[in-house]
Amino acid sequence: MDEEELGNFMKGAFGLPRSLEGMSVDSLKEYRVALEQEVKRVDAALEHRKGAHAGAEALFKS
Repeated sequence: MDEEELGNFMKGAFGLPRSLEGMSVDSLKEYRVALEQEVKRVDAALEHRKGAHAGAEALFKS
């Protein structure tokens, strides 16, 4: 997947990247904080799923 295809996928699937033109400095800071919080939430979901996956593998190896 090239950069243009990735950009189209991200925009269609997630509404990203968002246009930053015309946003005030305060709005940009708030947007960054919101993105950082979302990254933490995604990381937690990935960790949870990794644990569930490992548990399922252990169950079926027995």
